[in-house]
Amino acid sequence: MQELNQECAETYYNLGLAHSKKGEVELAIKNYTKAIELKPDYADAYYRRSKAWLRLGETEKAKSDMAAASSIGINSTTASKEILRNYDRAWKTLGNISDI
Repeated sequence: MQELNQECAETYYNLGLAHSKKGEVELAIKNYTKAIELKPDYADAYYRRSKAWLRLGETEKAKSDMAAASSIGINSTTASKEILRNYDRAWKTLGNISDI
């Protein structure tokens, strides 16, 4: 049963990612929440839900989820990808500024 919950949690997490990419923040939150219900120690789901809450301006909920993700131990791959994506965005922005 635990293994099935793990698989289902990952499915809901991936649905959350897909909804988030499409700008469907509320649906993303619902899917991340379901993933967390199935796997309460799913740090990546807490992390992504935190970012979704921020997009909705729900800072207290975002802080709570980020604290949960940090205390559980966020997946280093998720954190690394996020850092690289932010770096890439910053680099592109700086490149555009230097063209002025």
